[in-house]
Amino acid sequence: MAIPRVFISSTCYDLKHIRENLKYFVRTIGYEPVLSEEGAVFYNPTMHTHDSCLSEVPNCQMFVLIIGGRYGGLFREGDNSITNEEYKEAIKSKIPVFALVEQSVYSDHFLYTKNKNNKNLNHNEIVYPSADNTKIFGFIDQVRSNSINNAIVPFRDFSDIESYLRQQWAGMMFSFLSNQNEENRVSDMMSHLVGVSDKIEFLSTQVLKSVGSNESKVLVKLHDLMLDSEAIKTLLSTGHKPTLIDILTSTSLKECSLSSGGELIITTGENYVTTSAGEIDEMHYEMMEEEYSRLKANISELLANEGITQQKILEVLRDDV
Repeated sequence: MAIPRVFISSTCYDLKHIRENLKYFVRTIGYEPVLSEEGAVFYNPTMHTHDSCLSEVPNCQMFVLIIGGRYGGLFREGDNSITNEEYKEAIKSKIPVFALVEQSVYSDHFLYTKNKNNKNLNHNEIVYPSADNTKIFGFIDQVRSNSINNAIVPFRDFSDIESYLRQQWAGMMFSFLSNQNEENRVSDMMSHLVGVSDKIEFLSTQVLKSVGSNESKVLVKLHDLMLDSEAIKTLLSTGHKPTLIDILTSTSLKECSLSSGGELIITTGENYVTTSAGEIDEMHYEMMEEEYSRLKANISELLANEGITQQKILEVLRDDV
């Protein structure tokens, strides 16, 4: 079974114990931690080790960024740290980032932000006790400046990190399940709308066929009876498409289903259920058979009152087919 891989990015030496605790924590959640010092990164002999670390990031599903007081080694002798480049790769790959910064560094960053535009200060003489390089503050600003995926949270010790990640990953699961449920609801609604569209198309076709015939008045009334019948609604909801010919020539709901889409599947249960697969609850089926008998009686009464025979209506309908 595939499990999520979590890339843990930080400077190694000053945050060694944090990384070690994170490794065990991620495993207790049931995920796979990916740390460069643990052999989880494939160091391709044809690539620089720094590039190998970056190439592993897109293979992970989550990215945990820990910013401490050391800026760390530069990426292939460039201007950015290795950790900074790993972070940029995660953002480029659209991987969820969970960024945390040491509380003391976070406080120094606040001091730096408040005074960086103060021209009366000699910034080269300012000492930040918890940070060895002001580039760390630029890194924090980089995380914050993203339009999305830009949360960054201070921590005092590992318990803060563990608590934060538990809450965030639980929230991620909740969001995933909620979105899945919403997608299912939308899918069900779309199926319902498609079913309604089929019914409208069916009824429209029947009415259009009747226009212009001498018996159009009677045919419209017969269509109204069909539309009002719960038995016919049940057939439509189970994927059947009964026509007036099917109804006039069938003596029972079961017989009508056979001529309009296939035999109904009778199931047993406590609820009145119909499905588009042609299944219908036994109790509901018995009720709909009675409804169908009432529909047939109403049709016979209508034809008698209008002075027209069923055979004549059938001839008109079959001529239009």
